[in-house]
Amino acid sequence: MNLAAAVAAFLALNALPAAPHASAQVWYMGQAPDQSKPDTTLTISVHKLATGVYAARVRYGWVGWIEQGKGIVLIDAAMDDYAARSLEDSIRARSGPKPITHVVLTHAHEDHVRGAKRFMDQGAILVVQEQNLAVVDSMLGRPAPAEGAKGKDPSTIVVKRIHKLGPPDRVAEIIWLGHPAHTASDLIVYLPKQKVLFAGDVVSNRSVPWMLDPGMTVPGWRASVDSIMTARFDADSLVPGHGRIGSKRDAAGWMKRYLLDSWERAAYYSSAGTKVTSFKDWGDLGAYTDVEFYKQTHFMNMRRLWYETQGIKTPGRPRARALQW
Repeated sequence: MNLAAAVAAFLALNALPAAPHASAQVWYMGQAPDQSKPDTTLTISVHKLATGVYAARVRYGWVGWIEQGKGIVLIDAAMDDYAARSLEDSIRARSGPKPITHVVLTHAHEDHVRGAKRFMDQGAILVVQEQNLAVVDSMLGRPAPAEGAKGKDPSTIVVKRIHKLGPPDRVAEIIWLGHPAHTASDLIVYLPKQKVLFAGDVVSNRSVPWMLDPGMTVPGWRASVDSIMTARFDADSLVPGHGRIGSKRDAAGWMKRYLLDSWERAAYYSSAGTKVTSFKDWGDLGAYTDVEFYKQTHFMNMRRLWYETQGIKTPGRPRARALQW
């Protein structure tokens, strides 16, 4: 298959919804639920990781917050205002009425971004990697900077490589690891004194990651995970974007294995001439069958990786329609 034909086939597979199997259920990854029908059974699971440092699972993703003096730094903000309101209640129950002064968005996916508007309307400063600023502004309905405007926007901190927030005993290092990974520009947040690492979606732990973002690259993702696993990040607790909180070695190690196993399987079958359209047959990774989001996401990952292993850069999808088989 030549390059033009391969890309055309990929576009056709992604542009036209396949007829679902009779038992398939449609799952919209990263899309906020219908706000007119709020999930009144929403539960939030909160974990205290150190004094003044918390992580909370909201729906299927993790957020975190750090008490810093008279304020709170929030790391990601859930997928919608309803979840953000519930998250705020959880924060107030544990950290009191301190204002949320900053919202750090690890990347520009809706399930991490949409809830930020609530906190920014209350005066929180947005912290975002520079490549994500325009997309985040669009998601949150923020006006673009006026043409020719000069000077810094006091409502926004733009991170190029590293930015530090807070006093020495509670400092948060907000870092872009220098590689496109889950997206083109993921941030992580590291607390060296508390030995806690919030990895965003650079790490999923026992939860199949979403590998369809247009900026995703497996080599960069693996390099980012390798960086996390070095002694530079001395962490006892790693909070992933999805899945389970764990030790750094356990959580980052699981992520590294999935990236390697899925890539090697896709490379084997693409080099053997197996058709990409049969990805549901050759793409199965039995060791991961019972992992969260395996049915919803894994086979879509394998289809994209088939092209990637052939050196074909596919356009990806910023939002994904997945089928649970």
